[in-house]
Amino acid sequence: MNNHTYELAMVISPELRPEEIDSLCNQLTDLLNKNNSKHIHTDKTKVKKLSYPINNFVEATYVYVIFESNPKSINVLNKWTSDDPSVLRSLVIKLTPAELKFREDNILNQVASN
Repeated sequence: MNNHTYELAMVISPELRPEEIDSLCNQLTDLLNKNNSKHIHTDKTKVKKLSYPINNFVEATYVYVIFESNPKSINVLNKWTSDDPSVLRSLVIKLTPAELKFREDNILNQVASN
C-alpha cells in the first residue's frame, strides 16, 4: 500500500515544560519510526490563548507534525494521542500535493527569516 503525507495537529497542555514537549515529540517520532512512517517536520508554538476552554485550560501549546505513513498506521497514532492526557486535542489530515508544497514553502520561509 502506498504511503501518504499527513499532518498531525496537537493541542498540548500548558502544564508541560518545553523539555517535556520535546520528549513528547521524540516519543511521537519513535512511534512513527516503529510503524514504518517517515517524520518530515515538527513545528511547535509558544503557549497561546485558546478560543474556548479545553479541560479547564484557557491556554495551550500547539504542535504540528508532518509525516509520511501508511493509512493503516493512522489508527495507532490516533490511539497514542487519545491515551496521552497531556494531548488535549488532536487531528490528523491527509495533505494534498498542493497543501504539502504550501507548507514546505512556509517552512523554508521561516528558516530563511531566522
